[in-house]
Amino acid sequence: MKRLDFKKAKIVQEELSKRVIVEDKFIFPPKSIAGLDISYRKGKAVACCVILDYETLNVTEVRLVKEEVRVPYVPTFLAYRELPYYVYLCYDLKNRNDIVVFVDGHGLAHPRKMGIACHLGVTLNIPTVGVAKKLLVGKIKTINNKKYLALNDEIIVAVIIEREKHGPIYVSPGHRVSLKTAEKLVLRTLTSKHRLPKPIQLAHFYSKKESKRI
Repeated sequence: MKRLDFKKAKIVQEELSKRVIVEDKFIFPPKSIAGLDISYRKGKAVACCVILDYETLNVTEVRLVKEEVRVPYVPTFLAYRELPYYVYLCYDLKNRNDIVVFVDGHGLAHPRKMGIACHLGVTLNIPTVGVAKKLLVGKIKTINNKKYLALNDEIIVAVIIEREKHGPIYVSPGHRVSLKTAEKLVLRTLTSKHRLPKPIQLAHFYSKKESKRI
């Protein structure tokens, strides 16, 4: 596996974070909503992109790619491990304004405001949202009976969605999507059965299923 140069990796993240757009720069409602997730088995990564019709939430396409794992997992540097697979799966979505992509990971809720959802969004110039199950950074604040994640006690970068039967999820803008709209899109795609929104849940299902063939 390749070793990361953490100093250079941080600089890249900090520079790319300046290009993140936290405004709605896409057609709402979008035509499609997509989810990305990866499963790992025996040194291989199985990445999946599931595309759903936004109105019906029916699956219109499932994309898979299987590759050797080349970079180890390091907290706050997830993009350097998983981004190449996601770029491959989503490259033809580049510059689209009628689809939003959910990524299993953080967006702005990241120490350098450059989680994998931001990294993918800026790289391909597509609307993205990060949906994560664990916190990386920040403090939880309650505003008008809703919980948010704040950085530096000022900038709110994520909203925390809590439900009785499931643990919380942390939703933050990736690129070309506002926080308010990111929350709205995720709420639209949640089901009672699963913790994560349907596009990511399905991507996890298909990637896990394919990984069992390795």
